[in-house]
Amino acid sequence: MITEVKNSLTSSLLTVLRDRKSDGVSFRKAAEKLTSVLIANALSNLPVDSVVIDTPVESNVKADVLNVDIVFVPILRAGLLMLHPAISLYERGRIGFAGVYRNEETLEPNLYYFKVPVVRDAFYFILDPMLATGGTAACVIGKLLDLNVRPDRIKFVSLVSAPEGIKKLEKFSDVEIFTASIDRCLNDKGYIMPGLGDAGDRFCYTEGVEVVEDYGI
Repeated sequence: MITEVKNSLTSSLLTVLRDRKSDGVSFRKAAEKLTSVLIANALSNLPVDSVVIDTPVESNVKADVLNVDIVFVPILRAGLLMLHPAISLYERGRIGFAGVYRNEETLEPNLYYFKVPVVRDAFYFILDPMLATGGTAACVIGKLLDLNVRPDRIKFVSLVSAPEGIKKLEKFSDVEIFTASIDRCLNDKGYIMPGLGDAGDRFCYTEGVEVVEDYGI
């Protein structure tokens, strides 16, 4: 199931993210704000506890409290830009990490790091700015399923998504996807069109800068 969160605010933030003239600071700020909107939507249908409180003007008022275990799993490195707004909204959230790099020739994912807390009946929010080919997302979802996480407790949150990636995740029918935009397609290099460019480079401010990669494998 996919939820595309489209409104005036998300459209405006996406414009900043898409604009190649947006500098690193503007990109980061817009990405954090858009993540907050998406996380809020993902949190909105979780189970709540019923409590009784006193307001300043009335006693014994029935109210609801969101009180569930949540594990946020950003996919390195670009997913880190979504972590701060996620835990700002839900401060009790636990944190795990998944390190996946994509082979630029085959476009296949390679998992090099995975450290995620196993919490009974928790909801797992996978954070990745872009759902492109879907290979990376499928890889991390598969690892969570191997840990006996229920698929209906896995949520994938991305800023933009490609139809090809969405189709790749159809086999995980109980995993819910939250995104601000379903973009047109992928190009021959696996980039989303019109997309955001390389979200990792733009977030880390490494466009045009040599980056040394050593996965130790």
